[in-house]
Amino acid sequence: MAAFAHPYGSHNGFTWRYFYGRHHEKILTSVTIGIKDVNETIEEANDYFTKGFRVLKVKTGLDAELDAARIIKLKEKFGNHFTIRVDANTGYDLSQLQLFLEKTKHAGIELIEQPLAPAIDSELVKLPVETRAKLAADESLKNASSALKLAQQNLYGIFNIKLMKCGGINGAFEIASIAKPAKIDLFWGCNDESIVSITAALHAAFACPHTKYLDLDGSLDLAEDAVSGGFAIEDGYMYPNDKPGLGVTIL
Repeated sequence: MAAFAHPYGSHNGFTWRYFYGRHHEKILTSVTIGIKDVNETIEEANDYFTKGFRVLKVKTGLDAELDAARIIKLKEKFGNHFTIRVDANTGYDLSQLQLFLEKTKHAGIELIEQPLAPAIDSELVKLPVETRAKLAADESLKNASSALKLAQQNLYGIFNIKLMKCGGINGAFEIASIAKPAKIDLFWGCNDESIVSITAALHAAFACPHTKYLDLDGSLDLAEDAVSGGFAIEDGYMYPNDKPGLGVTIL
């Protein structure tokens, strides 16, 4: 069968793994630590470290001072053993964000997700370009229309695409197509959701050459799921399995 043509490329020899095109073999995924005190944050981080994860996404947004203290303690405890990302969940205003940035400037934060509410994120233009390059749009990014607006405003250097937010794979590829010529990196995220949609997002992510970040941990803590399989995680790296379709088994 002839190779399947896709806007992001194709491969010789059509197989299920290359239906959308394949530009990545494996990518580190982050795992999420919720808003909690410093000791609990360190304890959970240590648990993830023993399980082989090497990227943390830390939820913040209630108190910029305390948030910064948690990040600094994580850096002191683990050094370069963890890459640290931050998700402020729209919790800051511009002055609080600037305070957080100043206090954590030596902590090596890889990116900050949606620090301001969508209603005020135009204020991000007051930040240096190099700072905005490390900001990821989430709540402000809902569909292709919002992606186009954000790309024109040059507020974010990263788009966080969630299948549950943008309407599925087609909506995700529309956003990705807008991001590519704008030189905006892709960050694929999720909610708490089944392996089915997590794996679908993983395949979409691997089809885009400008995918740089994964945060696809939404199925890891589910009490139960309808399927198993779909993907594997080894030493923090995530990749699809080698079974047909999405590679899932109905339970």
